[in-house]
Amino acid sequence: MKPEEPTVANQEEVSQDPDLNTSPVVDGPEPAAEETESLSALKEAVMAAQEESKKNYDLYLRALAETENLRKRHQREREEYLKFASLPLIKQLLTVIDDLERALEMANPNQDYESLQKGISMICQRLKDIIAEAGVEPVEAVGQCFDPQYHQPLTVEECSDYPENTVIEELQKGYMMHGRLIRPSLVKVSGSQS
Repeated sequence: MKPEEPTVANQEEVSQDPDLNTSPVVDGPEPAAEETESLSALKEAVMAAQEESKKNYDLYLRALAETENLRKRHQREREEYLKFASLPLIKQLLTVIDDLERALEMANPNQDYESLQKGISMICQRLKDIIAEAGVEPVEAVGQCFDPQYHQPLTVEECSDYPENTVIEELQKGYMMHGRLIRPSLVKVSGSQS
């Protein structure tokens, strides 16, 4: 059997079916000159926006680099400041060292030591005044109730003069700076020897 060849009547049916018609449809005349101008204006606006975007991005990168450079410079300056923050205190302590050296030079083996003791006592008081100006103060210890935050016990002794768990002797002074402990007091504490 031969397949049916399309006849003229069949071809008319195919061309009348709107779903099968594939010829291009033109809705109207080509775009007008106004639309072309509008399109070119939009293209120019997009290009201008892209240029501005590039400039802004460049400015952003420069600002970012400048911020990073400022941060690094601030860090260097801070390190330098911290390195020499104690310089005024050191300068004051150097004068005390000079006084101690002069006192040692003046010490004569044939001389009485009362004047030497008085000189050293004055130097010690000067040192205490200097560290007090820097916010350093001694920790109260003798007669105080033992406090492990401020006192480090070296020994425990029975003592009838003080209640139990009281500091009876300070072996080394403790110090605080602006309310922060910088060195605990080394102490003897009253207690039972059990």
